[in-house]
Formats: sequence, structure tokens, C-alpha cells
Amino acid sequence: MILLKLADLSCQHCVKSVTNALNAVNGVQQAKVSLHYAKVEGEATAETLIHAVEAAGYQAEVATTPSHTLSLSGLNCQHCVKSVRTALENLDDVVYAEVDKTSAKVYGDAALETLIQAVEQAGFSAK
Repeated sequence: MILLKLADLSCQHCVKSVTNALNAVNGVQQAKVSLHYAKVEGEATAETLIHAVEAAGYQAEVATTPSHTLSLSGLNCQHCVKSVRTALENLDDVVYAEVDKTSAKVYGDAALETLIQAVEQAGFSAK
């Protein structure tokens, strides 16, 4: 899995263009794209994916910093971790969530309040 930070996307048409460009790359199994991030599953290299995004008219680089980091409480096991990760990744504007028992690093465009609400609806606390 490769996470990309995107630039120059301004609407859902841009998101669709980047999604199509990434899905056309040999070795890509699935791409989930938001205005600022893309998560790509498959065998393609980051360099190849970045080139595809640039060929579509946008900018990309490997993502190294999440858009939000949440402090979590109430998670006691890996089932809890999976529940929170699923709740976050099911949001349309989240492309990836890296979750452990105490924190979540979220890549995507969802508002902080939306992320906290998703965690709380899953039965846990976040701030």
C-alpha cells in the first residue's frame, strides 16, 4: 500500500481524473482518492504512481504526515482497534487510518469533528 499526498485537485472531477489515472497503472488493484490524499493498493511503485498523477495534470508525493492525529481511549484489544479503523475508513473523505490502542493517524479530508464523531459512534472516545 502506498499513500500519496496530492496537490492541485479542486473538485470531484479532479478526484475522478486522478482515480482513473491511478487505476490505469499496471499493478494497481485499487485506488481511493480524496482532494488531498490517495491510497493505492497493488504492486505499482510510488514513482510510477506519482508519474501517473502528474501526467493527469496534478502534483503528488509520498505522504509522510497525516492530516489529523487523534488521541483515543477505551480501546482494549485488536478488535477495538479494527472497529475504530473501519469506522474511520468508512468515511468518504478518509483514504487511510493507522490506528493503535491510543491514537489514530488519519489521511484524508474529513473534518476533525467528523472523525471524532465516527470514533464515538463506534463506542470509543477521541480528542
